[in-house]
Amino acid sequence: MGTWMLFSLKSSVCLAAGYLLYYLLLRCETFHRIKRAILLGIIVMALVVPLIRIQVAYKGIALPVQKLESVFTPAMPVVTALPESAPIPVIPPQKHSPGSLVMLYLAGAAIQLILILYSITRIMVILGKSRKEILRGTRIALYPGEVIPFCFGRWIILSEKDYRSHGNEIILHEQTHLRAGHGLDLLLSECYLAFTWFNPFSWLIRFELKQNHEFEADRNVIKQGVGVSDYQLLLVRSVAGETRFNLANQFNQHNLKTRLAMMNKQNSRPGALLKALLFIPLIALMVQVFAQKQMTPPQSAAKDQPAAKYLELKPDQLALLGFECQPSGLYYKNIRHGRSDKGTTCLYFTAGTYSASIILHPGEQITVHSQPEKILKKQALTTHDFYPVVVAGYNGSRTLDMTGAEKDPAMKLLPVQVNMAALNLGKRADTLVFWFKPTPDLTKVLTSIAKVDDYLQSCPADAAVSRHNMKK
Repeated sequence: MGTWMLFSLKSSVCLAAGYLLYYLLLRCETFHRIKRAILLGIIVMALVVPLIRIQVAYKGIALPVQKLESVFTPAMPVVTALPESAPIPVIPPQKHSPGSLVMLYLAGAAIQLILILYSITRIMVILGKSRKEILRGTRIALYPGEVIPFCFGRWIILSEKDYRSHGNEIILHEQTHLRAGHGLDLLLSECYLAFTWFNPFSWLIRFELKQNHEFEADRNVIKQGVGVSDYQLLLVRSVAGETRFNLANQFNQHNLKTRLAMMNKQNSRPGALLKALLFIPLIALMVQVFAQKQMTPPQSAAKDQPAAKYLELKPDQLALLGFECQPSGLYYKNIRHGRSDKGTTCLYFTAGTYSASIILHPGEQITVHSQPEKILKKQALTTHDFYPVVVAGYNGSRTLDMTGAEKDPAMKLLPVQVNMAALNLGKRADTLVFWFKPTPDLTKVLTSIAKVDDYLQSCPADAAVSRHNMKK
């Protein structure tokens, strides 16, 4: 649910930016078809941009947006194991956002959907009570009672009285809605509004879209030879007793004063269309800020650490080393072999947490109740007598130190490369390197995959380990 609310919030900001640019630049122009396409494009942009994925380096992430995402998809803090003399870090329980906001959001969406269904039901009732005719290839439904003329689906619905007095003008107006497919526009805007009802710009852009439909239909009626004064007088008379249907284009539905002024306005100059080009940099900005970021290591890191030097294992091969691959992340749990305290190393790497470790002394249990800790608590210990000495990023930067100090800094270690993108963990596209001691057990386990001796090398963090030993 947090992911959906994050999508809705990003989409709402994109919609607000697009609407404000439209309002400032194009609202008063007379090229109504192009304005309609731009309004629909703003809605499509708001729906598509949050779904786009782009590759960025770690330093290229927009920090304010990253902090916003962490509010809706909370992640465990990165906890690095400390030296033996340091106290064991305590990870506080996660505090999840209250469910009242979620319930309020769902209630608002449900109300909007109910209103849409109610509107459709009322229209179908009116349509069922109407007398059907076909006039010049157009389906006409004549209602015996009072009803404001409107079109819905393939039907133009108006009262018997309006049909006898001003049927030609009304039908010309509504035929424009039908032929232009304005009903599909309304369906899109209503469905979008139902799920972003909390955003005032969703209501404003729906209003602008409906009003632009009326501008387009009014202009078409006048082009067909209907007198401007007579048509305007007809609109004024039809205002009384107005009944609204959200999914229908109604004859007198929108701000009458604005429609009358637009009919008398001169056509916009062709150069005014150039203002629409400003939406191109707006879309680029929205993609840069709100698209999903797939983090990748800098290109220089790949040159410094060629992949050929690392043993790369597939997700199914990681189980040989004791890793457990689940849809939520990569997990590891093992006794700290070769140490006097015989503690337990617990590691996890998820979409929301870059890396985290919990070091348990004998007899200690995991007490945190977030999803990763629950999985680790149930996970069985591996039976192998090895565990990672250091976990580093692909560029050699140390991520987690399992020991605090390596007894023999000159020892050659086995680097096992894991492509996190292959695990399908959300936006993760980074690469981690797990450095293992080349114990006989490790060599035996990996015999069927590769010759361990060919991959042994010095850990890129050896210098830091050596300095730590010298201080001790």
